[in-house]
Amino acid sequence: MKLLNSGAAIFLFAITLSGCKGTSENKNTVSIQENAAHQIGDVMASVDEVGGSGGAYSMALSEQKNFVRLAPEHFKSNWSSFLLPRAEAASCFLTNTWGSCSQNEIVRDFADCNIGGAVFSGTVTLSFADGTLDNTCTVDSDGDSISRVPDFAISSSQGAVYAVTKTGTIGQRITRTSAGIFAFSNDGIRRTVTYQGSALADFTTTTTTDLVVTGAQRNGRILNGGTIHVVNNLTSASCDFSPAAVAWNSSCNCPVSGSWSATCSDGKSGDIEITACGEGTFTLGESSESVVFDRCLSL
Repeated sequence: MKLLNSGAAIFLFAITLSGCKGTSENKNTVSIQENAAHQIGDVMASVDEVGGSGGAYSMALSEQKNFVRLAPEHFKSNWSSFLLPRAEAASCFLTNTWGSCSQNEIVRDFADCNIGGAVFSGTVTLSFADGTLDNTCTVDSDGDSISRVPDFAISSSQGAVYAVTKTGTIGQRITRTSAGIFAFSNDGIRRTVTYQGSALADFTTTTTTDLVVTGAQRNGRILNGGTIHVVNNLTSASCDFSPAAVAWNSSCNCPVSGSWSATCSDGKSGDIEITACGEGTFTLGESSESVVFDRCLSL
């Protein structure tokens, strides 16, 4: 498995925000299905990114979607401007992209780039462990691994901050266990949204059992087994998710089919059925709703 640096084209994107609402109607009061499902979307996109099929622009864009969904009334920039200026989009999504392999690491430095009033700062680091410091950044032998450590924030001019950091010692890791077979582990990734110091959203994901990834490339990659534990740190509610036949194709950074079974701390159980790139249906108990994963994009 080798990381493929993105040759991303300038991206056209717009998000239309509805009228501003009071804090009592904050979007972060959406159901446990939606909020929990987006954490699973992050896991699926991160597997793709660590596997080398993703790109810097897809990561930045999808994280920004998450920010806007969680704190819309505190993020009033004109998102239709994402349909350009092209120079600004190029500055954030292309110029400040993944660096070259150095000391067995590849770093994505956002370098305080700015899009539509949003400032991206911090880094995402991919660290390759293959037993030799040779700057090739590959995973060729059993036991070799790639660790993904996010440490970045997106800030709005209105005082909202969306941050992604690791809470454990490793972050997210893919380890080759045999030819074409990998184990995905996560000892803690935290995603928060604050507004002028007040918490609007706060989630942590970990693996309690490693996920099994079959396939080094995106097309035909399959995710099976293992468990992701998702905790809402504001309410202490949690859900455990396990994948079954979750499969990618060549045109999406997330799977396009398969399912995740879910068991939550309130005693309810259900599943996420993936219906298309970035889309699914989350049924929990007797409640069912469609979800669109923030981190998933057609490419």
